[in-house]
Order: sequence, then C-alpha cells, then structure tokens
Amino acid sequence: MHSFYCFSRSILLATFLIFAAGQLVVAQEITQADTAAWVIVYTSDGNEFTGQVISQDAKTVVLKTEHFGIITIQRDIITGIRPAKKTKVVNGRVWFENPYAPRYFVGSSAYGLRKGEGAYENSMLFLNQVSYGFSDQFSLGVGFAPFIIIDDELFPVWLMPKFSIPIEQDKFYIALGGMFGYEFNSYYDEADNTANFNAAYVQVTYGSRDNNFSAGVGVNFSHGSWSRSPVYSLAGTVRLAPRFGLLAESYFFKDYGDQVSIVALGTRFMGRRIAIDVGLALSVFEFDGAYPIPYATLHVPFGSVKN
Repeated sequence: MHSFYCFSRSILLATFLIFAAGQLVVAQEITQADTAAWVIVYTSDGNEFTGQVISQDAKTVVLKTEHFGIITIQRDIITGIRPAKKTKVVNGRVWFENPYAPRYFVGSSAYGLRKGEGAYENSMLFLNQVSYGFSDQFSLGVGFAPFIIIDDELFPVWLMPKFSIPIEQDKFYIALGGMFGYEFNSYYDEADNTANFNAAYVQVTYGSRDNNFSAGVGVNFSHGSWSRSPVYSLAGTVRLAPRFGLLAESYFFKDYGDQVSIVALGTRFMGRRIAIDVGLALSVFEFDGAYPIPYATLHVPFGSVKN
C-alpha cells in the first residue's frame, strides 16, 4: 500500500514538473518579440503563412514572411486569418501554430478543434478516431476499433461530442463531453445484439495551446446506472521546440475494489501535417503489481480554419 501511494505521488510530481517547465518556456517566448502585427493566413489548399501584414486591399493580402520574404496572397483562396500570438516567435524564429492542442496520448485537453478543423488519430494500430470542429466551441469524434476482440465482444464503435468553453481566451478552458459506444458480439440474441458503454466527463485546462496542464473527472454509465467510482485524470504538455514536445497523461480509478493508476510519459514529434507520440504507459494495480506497455499514437490534422 505504501509503495502504491509513493507511486501516485511520483505521477503527480512528474506531471507538475512538465507543466512548470512549459510555463518557463512560455515566459521566455513572450519576452522575445512583440508579434502584435503578426498574423496567420490559412488558404484553401491547406497551407498556412505566418508573417507581418505589409498591405491589404479587397483582392490581396501582402505578408512579410520569415522564409519566403514578401508574398502576395489572393483573397479568394484565403479561408481564414488569425492574429499570431506572442508565443509564435522564439529567438526570432516563427513557430507554426500547434494543431495538436486538443489531444494528449489518448485523452483530450479542454481545448477543442476550431470551426473547419479536423483530425484523425490512431493509437497502437487498434484505436481509430476522426474528429471535426463544427464551431469553435463544439466538435464531434467518431471512433472504431475493428481489430479488438475481448470475450467474444468485437468491433467497438463510439461517438464523442465535446463542448469547449473559454473562460479566458487561449489560457483557461473548461470542456464538457461524453462517449456513446457499442460493442457488437456474437452471443446475444437478435433482439439484444449490442452492448453499450457510455461516459460523461468534465475537463479543465490551464495554459496555452503549446504548454498546458489539465485535470478532469469522468463517470461511466452502463446497464441503466452510473458508476460509483469516477475516473480521475491529470495530463500536461510542453512544447520545447517547433517540432518537439513532452507529454504526461495519467488516470486513477477503482476496478472491482482494486485501485488502479495508469500513467504515460513520452514525447511528441510534430510537423504541420502529422505528429507521432511515443512513450511508455505504466499500469499499476494495488494488489496485482505493475505492467509497463510501450505506447504510440499517430495524429493527422486536416481541414482549414474558417473566419
């Protein structure tokens, strides 16, 4: 029992240290440059350009960019223009906007997909989810796991609606969401050939899209009643470089009286069009020991931001 609580404290400490490191990075970034005149321009072919607006009229926007110099963009191919934040310029170098802020390894932060943004995630080849932002506050995910078969139950599918509520823009968010899922199986009769699994959760995130800390609680609903044992979560991320970041994600719950802790620590290698998370998940059971599992997740953003 003592070792279990020591392990839980270690999880909390590791997550806190990652978050603290992220806040130091944010502080350094903000002092590097005043980016009040910087904007991010999104185009219909999926590109984005970050730079200072030199001039604009009804037909074009002229930007001074870091890598391409002065460019002219036709307004009829522009799908969105957003102001660049101070954290986008570090030591004079422009960082591309982080499209992976809504997700950790498996769970999500309180940040949501913005209107017109989409994302595909694949975890360990088995878990698949496609999500889309219908507005800046609401997104919907559709998931499926075609290769999972447990106790004759197979092909789970699910829907995950999510409302993301900004308390302070780009700093403090609350998310309300749920999961509505089914597992098809072969031993129920035709009148009852599916088993549902549902859940509701609340998530709070503090920090920027690059560096943040999240805490949440969720409750399962099955067989007509809510679970008496909620699932608690802690997670954090810090972006150390334009294409590299750290992740920590942990869950605490009871399974038939056995206290369970799951923690994943790892790295995120990111580009504009793809990101790969690689880490180690450790499952600790109060009475049955600990089991390390290597973990990997693929993220592929798509779509474009709408004004």
